[in-house]
Amino acid sequence: MRRFFCLSFAILGTCVVMLGATLLAQASSLSRVGVWWTPQEVSQSDNKESRGPDIAVDDGGYLHLIWMDDTPGQFEPCYVESENQGSSWSDVEPVPTTSDSSQGALAVGSGDTLHACWWERTAYPVSYTLLYARRTAGAWGVEGTVVVTDSDLKKPSIAEAGNYVHVVWSNKLQPHYDLYYSRKLVNGNEWLTPTVIADTSSSSLYGRMAADTNGNLHLVWHENTSPNEVMYISATVDAVQTTWFSPITVSADLSLDASTPDIVLGDGLVHIAFGVDVADQDYTYDVYYAKFPISNTDTMSPSVLPNSTVRVSRELPTYAGPSVALDDQDRVHVVWNGVTGTDTWDRIYYAVSEDQGASWSQPIAISRDDEWPDGFPTIATYGTLAHVAWQQKGTGYDHDIYYSHSLPYMKLFPLALKDYS
Repeated sequence: MRRFFCLSFAILGTCVVMLGATLLAQASSLSRVGVWWTPQEVSQSDNKESRGPDIAVDDGGYLHLIWMDDTPGQFEPCYVESENQGSSWSDVEPVPTTSDSSQGALAVGSGDTLHACWWERTAYPVSYTLLYARRTAGAWGVEGTVVVTDSDLKKPSIAEAGNYVHVVWSNKLQPHYDLYYSRKLVNGNEWLTPTVIADTSSSSLYGRMAADTNGNLHLVWHENTSPNEVMYISATVDAVQTTWFSPITVSADLSLDASTPDIVLGDGLVHIAFGVDVADQDYTYDVYYAKFPISNTDTMSPSVLPNSTVRVSRELPTYAGPSVALDDQDRVHVVWNGVTGTDTWDRIYYAVSEDQGASWSQPIAISRDDEWPDGFPTIATYGTLAHVAWQQKGTGYDHDIYYSHSLPYMKLFPLALKDYS
């Protein structure tokens, strides 16, 4: 019987070796930083400027990433994809454009169709054009103009819901910015005349939009009041129109400036992350989180992520802009940028909650502490893996896009062996 007992350990040892080999194989050529892979540069841009990444994951687990790159001497959208969860990336593919482009947004729609939008500026005469492109059959095609205006535009957000593609952006047609909205049929070409979502007397900026499983829309943004506030609004979508309800102030219980929100939906809940000024400390922010049922905003109660306080260096960017995602186990993932402790420059920080915000992990830095500041993080999930991209400032005008992802999420259980001898 002792031989059987020893054989069990021999088999166990073999299994451990095989498991270790499997994990090493998953690691590919990447090494670890804490519980994250070592960041890799994916923009392949040499000494050029690469700015403003936006990442998305489709139903098959393919990663999609766009940003703005000045490859031809003017900024244009650029795109890469990964078919192996970020171990390698495709060559950079420019999206056709004619004028200087800025601030792209990306969304995955039905059938894993990719939707992108961005705005372009012409100098003589000055005009701003919000453009839309769709990726089908492995190629991008610019398929329409959402709006043309002679007034400044700010970052758009895009989503597919209810057989329509929806776009939201900020436009300065008055002395302040308002949030504007338009939509088109997924397979159509005609965009509706833009309408104002919430006509306020202050600027409405940083709009971020998401769609729920019923095809309705949810939007958060930054309202430039005193103090600055984070706002939320929802809308129903039908064949006749998109109906927006009354806006709600997410940060109503906070007395400090709140800004740069992000939103994700899952399991009938709305999840929002945003930055809040720290009192009497310049360029210092905490990260806050709020959740509530889609049908009941009365339970909204924002709370701070423990130990999330960061300073920002006024390099990339001048605020802590959190990005939030939800994985298959309803774990909430948040990333943001800033400096803590002895950091040399801004880094990308990450925390996760396994109980939908009741408690949070200790924040960890997932980008290097080097001489280059990091900012504008964007996050998406597939399974239990979190995928993050961000912008890193280099020498002069050199800016690159970096990427990292978390390790597979595993729970280890104690192994009990019984000696029958």
